[in-house]
Amino acid sequence: MKLAGHTMGMPGMDIFGSISFCAQIGFDGIEVRCAENGQMHLEALTADDVARIRDHAQAEGVEVACLTPYYRDFMTEEATSATLDGFRLACRIARELSCPLVRGIAGQWPMGEHERSEVFARTVAGMKQAGAIAEDHGVQIACETHKGYLTWSAREMAELVGAVDMDAVGVLWDHYWVTVRGEDTLDEALSLLSPWLLHVHAKQLVHDPDGSPHAAMVAAEGEIDWRLLVNRLKAVGYDGYISDEYEKFWHPDRYPDPEIGMKQDADFLRACIEQ
Repeated sequence: MKLAGHTMGMPGMDIFGSISFCAQIGFDGIEVRCAENGQMHLEALTADDVARIRDHAQAEGVEVACLTPYYRDFMTEEATSATLDGFRLACRIARELSCPLVRGIAGQWPMGEHERSEVFARTVAGMKQAGAIAEDHGVQIACETHKGYLTWSAREMAELVGAVDMDAVGVLWDHYWVTVRGEDTLDEALSLLSPWLLHVHAKQLVHDPDGSPHAAMVAAEGEIDWRLLVNRLKAVGYDGYISDEYEKFWHPDRYPDPEIGMKQDADFLRACIEQ
């Protein structure tokens, strides 16, 4: 297994500073939040920009592990066309960066007055088209377990990727969200998802005094036993990335500066892998 730093944890750094920071604290790779206010705004990048990012990552010895854009809507022909154009752009840039994965959002849910069966069918059809684009570019799409998507629980994810049924479309397992959902144990989730597992997000689950959940740095005390989770990943032969999804971008006051907190997370996760 390898470790990546997610640029969500580095809101004050540009893509070049983020890559260098990951090298400095010992991450093998970097997961890049791709948005207008992220480290890479895919629609604004020039060919020269992409080449400079690629060369800087190579010079620092950091692999671009995953590009994480927000394309998601397959509910109309127009929306599907725009979403597929986004995946086409992301997959092309991923190929140019020698990045193996593009994060996929497998359908918003709930969604207005639409029935879940309709959203599911349209999303499966759209992800099949996105998967064909990924295949053409030699990359894969990793669909994330996440609240607000059709794939919040492990069972929902297994249902969706099983329906898509393409090698180019697999799973980004965020066990924080699976645990918040509360329908699948760790072992159940891994059993369901391991046939399609491409990428793993790491963060800790903590409950406030009123019972509401929130994410915390993975090295913190919380409800997810990351030592056990990493051992379970070893047992199924997972050799991809564990990405430290340090949510300082969304919750700046809840997390230490990345030089402190992400370094602690990197050391903690490395120890989990090496134990």
